[in-house]
Amino acid sequence: MKAIILAAGVGKRLLSASGGRPKCLIEIGGRSLLARLLAGLASAGVRDAVVVTGFGAEAVAEAVRTLGSGIRVRCVVNPRYTEGAILSLWAARDVLRAGAALVMDADVLCSTAMIRRLVLSHHESAFLLDASSPNTGEEQMLLVRDGWVRNIVRGGAPGYELMGESIGFLKLDADAARFLRELLDARIAAGHTGIEHEEVYPALLAARRVGYERVDGMPWTEIDFPEDVVRAEREVLPRIEAA
Repeated sequence: MKAIILAAGVGKRLLSASGGRPKCLIEIGGRSLLARLLAGLASAGVRDAVVVTGFGAEAVAEAVRTLGSGIRVRCVVNPRYTEGAILSLWAARDVLRAGAALVMDADVLCSTAMIRRLVLSHHESAFLLDASSPNTGEEQMLLVRDGWVRNIVRGGAPGYELMGESIGFLKLDADAARFLRELLDARIAAGHTGIEHEEVYPALLAARRVGYERVDGMPWTEIDFPEDVVRAEREVLPRIEAA
């Protein structure tokens, strides 16, 4: 299994907190988000990762060269990183063709235990789902029926037995990964280059069984705003370190 870490975005809302560097290089407790994700993957037994870069690509590549994370990492550049995030996932399409894969957003601070829960899930394809997270209408919400994730919708939708926020991590078996590659190719060919990669997932979920692992109450946060960095330092990281 190889991991795809999506780290190409500008993160405009965080430039003041990041000093103009890519969001994945923001340090929480003295370690960057990227370093923490790679260490978590290594701990879970994943040995290969592709980091998709764009904004600040050289800085990310230099960080990767000096991390010594115990995992083989290569960088792939998405030169059109100012467009939709679908282009970042498409930039790593060779990984989706090669076998089982993890797709991960780079702006997430979480415990190694959460990464291990996904990697070691009995589901061959699965999301991490937090049903305890508040739904403000902006979150990507996973919708479950009959034990399987049936849809992902920003803000959620009624009529499902369970709804919870997506952490931003997805595990795919080899068949589902190849199918996602086909879906990406079709959307890119149709000119849909301004969309988020999550907008391709409903078609995947309609055709393949994807389970979920609940992480309710476990410490994690997405880093989008300067106040998220403060909360990560003061509230989330202490809980991770105490676990």
